[in-house]
Amino acid sequence: MSNLYMRKTTFLVSGREITDPLTIKFNVPFGDNEKVDTIDIQVYNLKDETINAITTNQVAILSAGYVDESGVIFSGTLKKKETKWEDLDKITTFKCIDCSLDYTQGIIKRTYGRNTHASLILHELARDAGLAIGDIDLPVDFIYRSGKALNGKIKFLVSEIAKDCKAKLHINKGRLFVRDSKKGDNLGLDISKETGLIDEPEEVEEETKDEKGSNLKNDKKKTKGYKIKMLLNHRVTTDVIIKLTSRKVSGVFRVSKGEHKGDTSGTEYYTECEVVPL
Repeated sequence: MSNLYMRKTTFLVSGREITDPLTIKFNVPFGDNEKVDTIDIQVYNLKDETINAITTNQVAILSAGYVDESGVIFSGTLKKKETKWEDLDKITTFKCIDCSLDYTQGIIKRTYGRNTHASLILHELARDAGLAIGDIDLPVDFIYRSGKALNGKIKFLVSEIAKDCKAKLHINKGRLFVRDSKKGDNLGLDISKETGLIDEPEEVEEETKDEKGSNLKNDKKKTKGYKIKMLLNHRVTTDVIIKLTSRKVSGVFRVSKGEHKGDTSGTEYYTECEVVPL
């Protein structure tokens, strides 16, 4: 990677593009669980005109990286904005979620006939929620032999059907993923000191579900993995497969969770994640 220290951060919201030289601070979590991630993006000293022009319930996209290598690290919806003063700085905080409001708040009442496949229902619920399909690849495409009645919030219905299919569910950058707990996305990523790895990986224990995808406490098991830190890499996110090479650890791993963290006015600008072996 060249120009590693020439950072590039852009926040696009409500049709407004916010970028350098304004100070932008962010913390973008990601993970292979059902939780809808919430992030705060802080922008310093925005003009009142810009603040007033930005409305809630609009698409919010944060891109970060470097001049030669930047990309989207968050895509979701702006839920709330608030502005306050700290000494001479006017700080506007944009609170966003990584999905549509229809996914978290939308209610569906619908009945499906006999022998309906779960995959069909999941695709239609994604459409109802305004979510793109990241991947629906079910370990078991459950068949509702007696039909299926839906009545409730979309996010709970999707979760229920994912469990019927023994599948893992997560939302990432406005996309729905329902698939095998061990499946990942191979983007050909090599992580090493030469490509931005900071320090040696730290050994950790990951709590994972059993093969049946049960949520019962007694059905969880521990898997040895590693926590790694690198210069901010927008390609690193949930379920991405990486090839890790360091002095003590080498191998192929799947990213289970992590965060992108940045402060365009300071030294903080990195990606930290936990990985498990394939």
